[in-house]
Amino acid sequence: MDIYRIPLKYRPGEFAFHEMDADEGDCLTLEYDSEYQLLTYNVPMYGGEARLYTVPRELMPEALTALYDGNGDIEKVMLSGTRLLYIYFKNVMVPERVILKFVKAEADRISDAIIKRKQTLARIFVEKFYDGEAVDIAAKTATAEEVQAVIDKYDGDVTVADNSGDFPIENRLALAGETLGVMLMCAHDLLKNRLFEKAAETFAERIRSRVLKKGKMTEDFRFIVEEYD
Repeated sequence: MDIYRIPLKYRPGEFAFHEMDADEGDCLTLEYDSEYQLLTYNVPMYGGEARLYTVPRELMPEALTALYDGNGDIEKVMLSGTRLLYIYFKNVMVPERVILKFVKAEADRISDAIIKRKQTLARIFVEKFYDGEAVDIAAKTATAEEVQAVIDKYDGDVTVADNSGDFPIENRLALAGETLGVMLMCAHDLLKNRLFEKAAETFAERIRSRVLKKGKMTEDFRFIVEEYD
């Protein structure tokens, strides 16, 4: 188990791991198991353990960077400049604002991708899952032809048309769940479930509003939000 320490207070700016001096002051302590490529840490201030999987051993710790604000307070820790590993929320009111901004941007990206397909849609499903660690929110579409193919597969049972699992995985566009997962892990434990539900609700509302406004739908179109386990 390798241990890497990143100061919670430093100089303003962005620094690579080897540029930071962690000899003094409070630190974010990252524990890394290279065998399982697993990164864990205790979340400063709010407590709770964060666990991130498939963190490439060849990138640790050289690809770690930390960003500090104008006061020298840590803002976030990244891997290779793109993968969020930790984000600092200054108070319990901040996570909702940050999470919803992120979710809206992801919903816009996914809406645009659906609209660009220029299909006439019979179903849009919003799938969601959260077990306190793993996070998944996605939109899946189905055309009238795909709906009919599923009904025919099940000998005319029309109820199967409302089951997203029977439609092609290629129709599924997922929100960047790992980033949202880190945000939830770094929030107060008592807020995590509420924040996830708010995120899922915001995502669904954004998809519904944007796609229905610009896309084409069948007369029997349905928009379905479902949680899976």
